[in-house]
Amino acid sequence: MSKVDSRFLGMSLACVLASSALAAPKSNLAEIVTTLDGVDDDAAARSAQALGDRTEPAAHEALLDLLAWGAPASVVVEALAALAKHPVATPDLGALRRYAGHHDARVRSAALAALAMYPDPSARAAIAHGLRDPDATVRAAAAAAAVKGHVRAAIDPLLALLGLGEEPAARALAAMADPELVRRIGDQLGKVPDATLALCLGLVLGRADFGPDSERVEVVRALAKIKDPAADNALADYVRNTPKNPPRASRVEAEKALGGSP
Repeated sequence: MSKVDSRFLGMSLACVLASSALAAPKSNLAEIVTTLDGVDDDAAARSAQALGDRTEPAAHEALLDLLAWGAPASVVVEALAALAKHPVATPDLGALRRYAGHHDARVRSAALAALAMYPDPSARAAIAHGLRDPDATVRAAAAAAAVKGHVRAAIDPLLALLGLGEEPAARALAAMADPELVRRIGDQLGKVPDATLALCLGLVLGRADFGPDSERVEVVRALAKIKDPAADNALADYVRNTPKNPPRASRVEAEKALGGSP
């Protein structure tokens, strides 16, 4: 065989192998779907996870079928997360809302996380309702979903949880806060545990996207009213992490509240 023929054969073989490698992921969809119905829960959970990375309509339908028929909680959790990677519409919402009321807290949390990807009013209502769940981990999942989905209907229940001293609610409110909401949060002084209120306002103050600076001044003043070490710590962190130049009125205000430089 000549060098030219040998080189041509090598190139052809490489092309065949590359083509096979590219085709392989598509060819095993049926195998992945079959594993969902197997007795090995770990394998089924991995298959559900894998379906989230597939774009074929059949993969989406397989996930909906699994959720319709039911499966062990570990499998359902992965299926819910996979479904949310390619949010579609009404059929998804029905399944997700149903699982948001599941008896297993892990499943409820996963359903709420997935609902954050859907702008439908019913999804937002389910997330707000999740903030009233008896399980703290589910409430935390709902708080995170409220942030991710920009769920304004969640603000009142989040404020109620802030009053109970729940940190996930403080973090969610801080992430969602605009100047109007910050004023509502500041008005909770005396109604909310001081440390939790300081955490929330401190997180707002640390946001690079919160402003203008006149609004940051108001956050500093709200923190200065809180008689808890957490408030002083938040102000000190802000001073340390804010450059002196260009001058910023909020930084000067924070230094004054601390009685000088921290």
